[in-house]
Amino acid sequence: MLSFKTHAIICVSLFAAIILTAVGGNVLVASGMLAQPDKPSLPAMIVFFGLFLAFGFSAVPVMVMTVMKGQTALGNTERSALIRQAAARQKLIVWAIWAVMALGTLIALPAAVMDGVFAR
Repeated sequence: MLSFKTHAIICVSLFAAIILTAVGGNVLVASGMLAQPDKPSLPAMIVFFGLFLAFGFSAVPVMVMTVMKGQTALGNTERSALIRQAAARQKLIVWAIWAVMALGTLIALPAAVMDGVFAR
C-alpha cells in the first residue's frame, strides 16, 4: 500500500479535478467559446461519473489510515488487541471495503443505466 501522503495527494487531486473540470466548462460557456448545450453530453457525464468513482475509492485508504493513526496516537493499540490487529491489517481492511464498493457498483450500475442515468 502507498503511504498516507501519497493516498491523500491522489484523493485531493481527484477532488480538484472534479471541481476544476466543472469550473472550466462553466468558464468556457460563459466566455462564449462553447455554446451552452441543451442537454448534458454523454462523454461529459461518463467523465464526471468516472472521476466520482475514482474519488470515492481513493478516499477509503485515507479514511482507514487516518482512523488507525488516530487510534495509535491515542494509545489504544496498547490497550486493545482488536485495535492492534486492525492497525496491522489496514491493507486488508482497505481491500475489503473496495471489494464491497466494487460489487455494489457492479450491481447498481446496470440498473442505473437501464433507468436512464446517462440518458439525455
